[in-house]
Amino acid sequence: MNKLYNRFAEEALEATSSFPDLQLCIREDSLPYLIGNLVLVDENNVMYDKYSIRIEYPNDYPNSFPLVYETNQRLPHNIDWHIYVDGHFCICTPIEEYIYCAKGITLTSFIQKQVLPYLHNQSFREKEGYFLNERSHGSMGILESLYDILHINDLTKVYSTLIHIYRNSKPLRTSKCFCGSDRKYRYCHKKEYEVLKSIGQERLFEIISYLKKIQGI
Repeated sequence: MNKLYNRFAEEALEATSSFPDLQLCIREDSLPYLIGNLVLVDENNVMYDKYSIRIEYPNDYPNSFPLVYETNQRLPHNIDWHIYVDGHFCICTPIEEYIYCAKGITLTSFIQKQVLPYLHNQSFREKEGYFLNERSHGSMGILESLYDILHINDLTKVYSTLIHIYRNSKPLRTSKCFCGSDRKYRYCHKKEYEVLKSIGQERLFEIISYLKKIQGI
């Protein structure tokens, strides 16, 4: 196994300490994966549901999320359930995934902060018929996440702001913010600039290109 495979395998083994119903396995092609059950508990720490899952190594871990599958055919492979046709979970939008990974990801933190909340939401959907705090599907979901990240609700302004972040170095703290608000940068979009710049130029350009394509900007 290469260095990244080894890292995933080591983190998978560590994750079994926090999630003892998961087991580290190795595929015939030497790729590591986790398989087993994840237990959901309520606010009183009482188990109320359980999912059988498989967590697989992605090609570019830790720069992307592991691939997570539900293995008992309980959840439909349907984007309305935030599950892709091949069965792996659609946990969040690409830009949110890039930001999370840029901050530093471990398999244990991924399960705790991404997979478990996703499964809680699936159980809620099964019981109530709808998701809590659901993003729209496809391009609308990406736009919603960008609106939340930038605190801007205008598509054209979001696009121009992303272009500025992509093309320009970090402003001086005392400069006026590039968003045109007339506020100083440090009190306006300093955090947002740093968060988006952290995902790297290639991924930032990918998001910009996607916006340009879907909206005809």
